[in-house]
Amino acid sequence: SSIASTMASPIVTPPCVASKPGSRLTRTPSRFATSSFPQTTRRERNHVSQICHASSAEIAPSSTSIAARPPPTTISGASSEAKQVLRLLREASSGAGVESPKRVRIELPLPLSDFGSDDVDKDVLAFAGFGGQASDWSGGMAQRFRVTKGLIDDYVLDGYENEYLGLLDRDADGMGVWRVGGGDSGGHDCTLLTHAADTTGEFLIKLIEGEYGSAVAKDTHLIVVVNAFWTGSGENVGQPWEFALRKKAREVLNTTNGGWEKVYCARRVRSAAGVEGTLVRRWPSPWRLWDDCGVEVVLETNDEPSNRQIATALNANANVGDPVGFNVDAAATSRDDNVIT
Repeated sequence: SSIASTMASPIVTPPCVASKPGSRLTRTPSRFATSSFPQTTRRERNHVSQICHASSAEIAPSSTSIAARPPPTTISGASSEAKQVLRLLREASSGAGVESPKRVRIELPLPLSDFGSDDVDKDVLAFAGFGGQASDWSGGMAQRFRVTKGLIDDYVLDGYENEYLGLLDRDADGMGVWRVGGGDSGGHDCTLLTHAADTTGEFLIKLIEGEYGSAVAKDTHLIVVVNAFWTGSGENVGQPWEFALRKKAREVLNTTNGGWEKVYCARRVRSAAGVEGTLVRRWPSPWRLWDDCGVEVVLETNDEPSNRQIATALNANANVGDPVGFNVDAAATSRDDNVIT
């Protein structure tokens, strides 16, 4: 579904949230709601959180809910979970004969913005548009990187021996690099970097091939990219006339067959009908989609679910249909019944 239809759709309040006229009382605020539903205050969110928790106690959890840890409700909580996944990956990488991915991605949620009223909780895990990365950054990539770096330093790498090395290249906008591990030997077993994109994929390829240091080129070295933005399997890296670079990018940045597996994700999602939920992946567990209050798992898949799968599961769990005029198949919409103008 398009973002336009999502923004224009009415907000559906899940059963565990009580609503009051004139305000949108869900567990988390959203700047993508319609203007008649203003952003909630911290007091309102605390009230809703109590309602959600009360409802959770009244509902007998399914076996799936018992086996799966509930989703995080804050950005700091999600960042701490990413740290636990990183620990598991490093332990698996150092174990003899243990199969684990060596080139992985982590999707960290970010605040809706880095400014605004103090009454708005910037740590809350809120819906931030398509892919969870459509936050309002007036300062561009520099501002986004500053916030991401704070989460990495304060939570993801907290307690680890690490060193921030600066930007990968002076032209690599937003690509900060950390070396993780080392000890007395002076080496390191993990490299973490941020915001690799189609425009900066060339620098990531150079890093992997050892142009910035030979340790990274080893097969046993763990490379973690936080909030990657490259398209598909690297087919759009660089300029259209850079054929050699794009061919190399398709080889190095290929996301098929387990390449660059997304080992952690915590993302608020929303269907076009306005039903929200939380999508979570914690390696090596499967992907799980939770309902709005984090009480019930409504979808579980081995691969990252599509937007259509997410919307279908959320709508079915909330017992709502697609918004009027929305059709999965464009051929099913005619001039007579198309009410989206």
